[in-house]
Amino acid sequence: MNTHNVKTAAAESTETRVKVGENRDLSPAEFLDLYGWIRANGEFTGVAGVQWARLAAMALIEEPTEEPEALKIFVRDGYPVAVQEYDTGFIVTREYYDAGQ
Repeated sequence: MNTHNVKTAAAESTETRVKVGENRDLSPAEFLDLYGWIRANGEFTGVAGVQWARLAAMALIEEPTEEPEALKIFVRDGYPVAVQEYDTGFIVTREYYDAGQ
């Protein structure tokens, strides 16, 4: 997925870039597209597979829903790094997560 704008989250390649700036709002379909890409290309790490200090330095995109247990996507430099699934843990795209060390 090569997304130059968060409003166009269609799968195009194995490289993903999300433009996160002043507007982090995604439609439900766009959010689920990005979430699906992370699930397909990421690695489940559980709750202990990430460092909270590293996540704190990333942009956060929350699932556009009223659910209190919504999904959370973490983005660094426009690349989707991880998704947090409530009560399950994290799915991490190692290439982008490890690039921030």
